[in-house]
Amino acid sequence: MDCEGELIVKQPDMINMAEIEQQTRAYAEARAYLTGVITELQAELVRLKHPVLPVIRSAVGKVAEAHARLYASIEAAPQLFTKPKTQTIDGVRVGYMKQRGQVVIEDEAKTIERIRKLLPAEQAELLIRIRESVHKPAVYDLTAGDLKRLGISVTDDEEAVLIKPVDTEVDKLVNALLKEAEEAA
Repeated sequence: MDCEGELIVKQPDMINMAEIEQQTRAYAEARAYLTGVITELQAELVRLKHPVLPVIRSAVGKVAEAHARLYASIEAAPQLFTKPKTQTIDGVRVGYMKQRGQVVIEDEAKTIERIRKLLPAEQAELLIRIRESVHKPAVYDLTAGDLKRLGISVTDDEEAVLIKPVDTEVDKLVNALLKEAEEAA
């Protein structure tokens, strides 16, 4: 670069090793300066966060305690969440949500046979792995009637307590701060 910041590249036959060395030194100095600035920034961030970490830890404890009390209250009063199953209160969704459950296939060979016989070829291709097993994640998309006809049952799909903040950006920030706090400790 010249003094005005323009990039000047000489013809290959005009470049010598002394110029390469000079440009390499200039590049190394620029990188060292950048590394120093970033190191200073990181040190300043650590300095700023250090006094706040005990407050964050205390707040996390209070959130965990409040969560446990809320969970117990919701679990003790499922009748309050029949219709609708969830409610949003102060930006937090609470109530019950059906869990995904676990796919149980008693006789995989017979189930594969039924899938091929009873469902369209495109759907069978999604449900059956090449190694001749049922693709369980795809089974969740089937209707209850299809599951019954195919001899598939879903277990552990009962209602479970749901507590989910609507504002997840704050949660991401808190989780990041907590992770840094744990690493610092």
